[in-house]
Amino acid sequence: MSSFPEKDKCPKVCTDIGAFKKAAKSPEQAKEEIKALEESKMKEPETADTRSHGPEESEPSSRPVTTEEYLPNLKPGPDGKVDWTPLGKMTGTRPAVNKYSISRYSLSEWRKHNENVLDPEIITESNIVEYNAKTSMMQAFGNIDKQQNENFKRLRQKAKDIFRWKVEVERACKAITEEVELLEIERQRLKGASRVLMLPESISKECLDLRSNRFQPDLVADLAEQELIKEMNLVSEVRSTLKNTLDQIEEQMAINKAAKHRIEYDWCDKTMAYNTESINLSLNTKSNTIMFKPGSTRFGEYTAPLEYWEYFCRETVQNCEAARQKSADLRGSLNAILVNGGRKLRNQADRTDIALAETVAITQELCTKLEQTLRDTLQRIADMESLIANLQDSIRKMDAAMKLAQTRLDNRNNWRPHGESVRDQPHLGLIEEVKKIHETVTSLLGQLKNAERVRQDLLEKRIILERDIASKRKTLNIDRDRCGMVRSHYPSASELAGY
Repeated sequence: MSSFPEKDKCPKVCTDIGAFKKAAKSPEQAKEEIKALEESKMKEPETADTRSHGPEESEPSSRPVTTEEYLPNLKPGPDGKVDWTPLGKMTGTRPAVNKYSISRYSLSEWRKHNENVLDPEIITESNIVEYNAKTSMMQAFGNIDKQQNENFKRLRQKAKDIFRWKVEVERACKAITEEVELLEIERQRLKGASRVLMLPESISKECLDLRSNRFQPDLVADLAEQELIKEMNLVSEVRSTLKNTLDQIEEQMAINKAAKHRIEYDWCDKTMAYNTESINLSLNTKSNTIMFKPGSTRFGEYTAPLEYWEYFCRETVQNCEAARQKSADLRGSLNAILVNGGRKLRNQADRTDIALAETVAITQELCTKLEQTLRDTLQRIADMESLIANLQDSIRKMDAAMKLAQTRLDNRNNWRPHGESVRDQPHLGLIEEVKKIHETVTSLLGQLKNAERVRQDLLEKRIILERDIASKRKTLNIDRDRCGMVRSHYPSASELAGY
């Protein structure tokens, strides 16, 4: 646990008493002075009135005794107004701004502001706070160091206990593992047949799952689908035939595996616990991996007492040893295993492969026709886009002619003087020209709209064709590539018979 360096520690003998120096005035004296100052300010207006009636009677000796500097009577300025009066602070009035001065405060206000700024009270308080804070921090670090040393010893003792039980559990885990291997050797043929039988079932199921991923148009119950379903039913029949023979040995194997799983799980927990305690022992306040963990002081959901932990460790080892002994007694009773149905499975697999090959050939032919149709559609889309571009260019060229005719008409309407503004043949011809241009543009726009509609229809047809081609290609990929690769691992008749 880190603590303050030597230079930050408080000296044994404190020679600096600045932090404990008594203030020059007590709070009561300061309040009395403030009250007297306010009373003197309230008397200033009365004194000013007396001096205005009898200037010859006011003498310097009659000035009020206050902490502020005495201000003599101010005479009116050129504008007839007094620049400053003692009532300024009470009424909020301030001197008028003129071309000579922009003053807003009196000299007494300025000096009082400076006294407030230079008040040493906050400095004294900061010295006291600093001393108290350093003392509290030194005590806190000392207590934390002591607590950490005690917890380090407890963690080290707990790590030793976990390691002792970890060795016992590891020994029991090795014993049950060896027993499982010996039992596996004794029933090699029976277990081999059962294990090989899982492969045809998984292959058939995976093929059905893969074919279920086809797109919507290709989700049909074809011949290949029917043969795969027959294959799944045949595997189920063969498995039910072997089940009666495997019941007894599978029950014992399940017991062995459950015991092995429990002991391995316990060994894994103890290994993780031991590693956790080792990490905790290696941590200190200068480690890079420590951080705040909100809620870490709460007990976990599955926290148990220490007595239950020791009972659980002992019970797990005893149960594992009992299962191992029972399995050793059963190993001598396993004699023979019989597997039948391998040839049926192999024949059904051949029929399924033929059905898949026929489906792949039909799908390939259809995909070729769709691709040719798509190429023709793309060519028509390109032609329509070229036509649309030509129509748009023609319409843009008509804009210049329309601008010219309308500009001429506007000039003739606005710039011919009174009697010259007549409906002559040039004017009527320009009007006819505007009409013809408008009709032509309307016709071209109709053609453009039709072309765009046809192009949109072609684009939609293209999307449909591309979707169908993608569907067919995915079907080919599933039936020919993925299902073919999966079914290439189908076991032979001898393997299905358990040899």
